[in-house]
Amino acid sequence: MTATDESIEERIDRLQAGGIVDLHFDLPMDLYEKRERKNVLETEFLPELETGNIGVLGVALYIEDRYLPERGLRVALDQIARLYAETQACKRFAICKNYREIQRTREEGKIALLLTMEGAEPLGTDLDLLRVFYELGVRSIGLTHARSNAAGHGGTFAATGSSPDGLTSFGRDVVRECEALGVIVDLAHINPAGFDEILSITSKPPIVSHTNARRYYDIERNISDAQIKMIGARRGIIGINSVLVSPTKEESTLDRYIDHIEHVADLIGIDCVGIGFDFFEFIYRQWPESRQKELAAKFTSPHFIPELRNHSHARNLTRRLIERGFSHEQIEKILRENWMRIFKEVL
Repeated sequence: MTATDESIEERIDRLQAGGIVDLHFDLPMDLYEKRERKNVLETEFLPELETGNIGVLGVALYIEDRYLPERGLRVALDQIARLYAETQACKRFAICKNYREIQRTREEGKIALLLTMEGAEPLGTDLDLLRVFYELGVRSIGLTHARSNAAGHGGTFAATGSSPDGLTSFGRDVVRECEALGVIVDLAHINPAGFDEILSITSKPPIVSHTNARRYYDIERNISDAQIKMIGARRGIIGINSVLVSPTKEESTLDRYIDHIEHVADLIGIDCVGIGFDFFEFIYRQWPESRQKELAAKFTSPHFIPELRNHSHARNLTRRLIERGFSHEQIEKILRENWMRIFKEVL
């Protein structure tokens, strides 16, 4: 190893010492599917998280189509139950409900888990259930995934085609109640009309936990330059997704991932960009080929970045940010400080 390499490695160590914040990870659904096992969190996830210096992880409740509509609430509650059981069994994790708890957890050297909800299906049409999930620890809610539900409509995995309608009356009630409770409203996956409406009825900084710029991958599930600027105008944060950086496998690279970071920063400033890796390959590889083909037909074929496939690869991102000329201050903001600002202001 050369002196230059050593210097870069030392810089990576220093930049990642405070921990990386990744605001979207489909952990609860995997724990639920493996509910007959014990210590899944410690044996299957902790090593990669520690290698990547992950400090705060947004863990998303997501209900697959096969459980809807009858079992949506039950599966969501079971996912939370598994998360609590697994964190109780492994003291390296703590479920956090506010900024102070996140701070204290990090000071203790533990990984902070922030419960989020991807799609409001578990609520049905019962606003009182939002309070229940809040008491259980949910602190960020995205109203939809790609499908429509009682709250609104998801953006398609195509350049056009989602519903022209905005939120439903129930969706508007959910957004208002989130603001009142101190739940972060997440605009990931929402269709363009819903995106605009959420911003029109909220006052706190908005977030898009995991997305990409339509400049490089033009689908409604990603966000346009105009939408990026709307988030920036409100001092919100856009988390960059590792799965949808390009429609082609050849261009799904670490450099293209950083192109998305750079594009958002150029439009609205470095203070408004963060990480929402959305690492999904560990789930995708468990599926039979038939289910993988179903995903491709319904949404799109995921193109996983070779150098950024899971949390243990986070150092590759930090290294490339250094090589691309980002300053230490800028990298620290991208890796954690911008998300921590949102936690401090909203939670």
